[in-house]
Amino acid sequence: MISETKIRRLTDKGVEEFRSYLSALHSGTKDPPPHLLLNDPKHSETVENGVIVSDRHFNSRLEAAIYLDGVLSGIKTDAIETDVHLWSWLSLFYFEQVCPLEKNGMRRPGRDYRHILEPGYRYGHNHLLCGAYLVYTIHGLKDKLSALLLHTPLNVESGFHHQLAQRQNFISNKGIMEAAYLLYFDVKRQRPKPGSSFRKNPGNLFRFIDVLQQFDLTYDLYSMSGPEILRILPYEFDKWKERRFFLNSTS
Repeated sequence: MISETKIRRLTDKGVEEFRSYLSALHSGTKDPPPHLLLNDPKHSETVENGVIVSDRHFNSRLEAAIYLDGVLSGIKTDAIETDVHLWSWLSLFYFEQVCPLEKNGMRRPGRDYRHILEPGYRYGHNHLLCGAYLVYTIHGLKDKLSALLLHTPLNVESGFHHQLAQRQNFISNKGIMEAAYLLYFDVKRQRPKPGSSFRKNPGNLFRFIDVLQQFDLTYDLYSMSGPEILRILPYEFDKWKERRFFLNSTS
């Protein structure tokens, strides 16, 4: 496996070969990833203004999103978030991290759209690399707010990412995403607060979603900041609020 190279795109044939490998993994193969596709001219092609990408280890999806944002900014394109061939190439390049080898020698790739981008709102956010990139860049959550959704290893989609990113009126609303961050993110531990996505706990993530979907009928949530949204939440959410937000709701 190469450690550093210019970014390329898989060709249609390359994508199909990659898809065939994913299918073989589901059938129990222990064959290594087809990394030869990455630079084989029959299966991949150069990218105009191609930039160098490194096979570095990422501690979280957020770390990967930050790195890819910097790297991909050097590529001249208007629709990088829908470039199936580019993201498929990147998935194969980072396959040891997006689909790591388990102790039994097997890999669990999950659905193909985790590795081969399916553009559009329904499945686009499920791509392990592009989904993280979308949260960080296209939706503009950047370092702070992205942390709630992207704290997991590269091969794991967090429940917060799955539940919030699939709802366009949530992920595109900075106030809602800020409110979720203020409620549920443990800054010291750099991960969600324990039990915050457990359905039986009052004021959990799923209640947050239900309540705001109801409030959307009577409030202009797009015009509200995170602290303003916290103020209108029912008392059951108080256990998740930090004391400083009770004292200063405009912070």
